[in-house]
Formats: sequence, C-alpha cells, structure tokens
Amino acid sequence: MSLDEIHDLREKFGSMSERLARMEERQVTLIGMVERSLSSFGDLSNRVTSLEHLKTKMLLVAGSIGAIVSVVWDAIRSRLTQGG
Repeated sequence: MSLDEIHDLREKFGSMSERLARMEERQVTLIGMVERSLSSFGDLSNRVTSLEHLKTKMLLVAGSIGAIVSVVWDAIRSRLTQGG
C-alpha cells in the first residue's frame, strides 16, 4: 500500500466516524422525542381516566336526583288527585 492509499483510507474512516457520530446524535434526539411523547400520552391518559370517573359520578348523581324528584312528584300528584 502506498502512502496515498493509506491517507485515503484514513479520510474515509474519518468521514465514516463523523457520519456515525451524527447518526448517534439523531438517535439520541429521536429517543428523547419519543420519551417526551410517551410521557405526554401517559399524562393525557390519566386525565381522560379521571374525566371518565367524574362523568360516572355525575351520571349517578343525576340519576339519584331524577329518582328523588320522580318520587316526590308522584307523591305531590297523588295528594292533589286525592284531595281534589
């Protein structure tokens, strides 16, 4: 091997090592983006779950209030029809 060939090989290895370093930086950036995205997704999932629990509680309260109002209305209506 001549000195020119050795020099060319060193340049190729140098450029390959630079490309590999850039690829590694991109991978680290992408992994960070995925981690942030998954964290945001987890937070959103927790919020949706708490909203679903709140919705269930509100439906139970609304159903209970509806049943109470219905019973009271029936009692009032039966007194009005019996008294009249």
